Amino acid sequence: MPSPQAPDTSDLPAIVLATLNAKYSHASLGLRYLAANMDLHGGAGLRARTQLREFVIQQRPVQIVESLLALNPKVIGLGVYIWNVVETTQVVRLLKTLRPGIKIVLGGPEVSFETGEQEICRLADHVISG
Repeated sequence: MPSPQAPDTSDLPAIVLATLNAKYSHASLGLRYLAANMDLHGGAGLRARTQLREFVIQQRPVQIVESLLALNPKVIGLGVYIWNVVETTQVVRLLKTLRPGIKIVLGGPEVSFETGEQEICRLADHVISG
């Protein structure tokens, strides 16, 4: 009897870069800059395994988490700003509850200071500041 083959995950992203915008018209330039430089700073081919996902703060956190987890990434990087920190905290909490092994990396102006005092920073695996 042949052994079952593992599903092909080569088309799934290793990394998802995401944020919650105030409106769709407020696209995140920071995420685009990071994505554009994945090969240069992360290694050849990493850009092809990186996807951008943008949401808006009016969406339900469960809907955002379902969308992110459907991509089955190893790492999710989230841009955190003053206008999305509450909603992004809810998203991170749900992600870590449903998939504790997923790596969460935070960046952005709202997490660049007082990292020890913020719940979102305690929930994440890594925080990039500065």
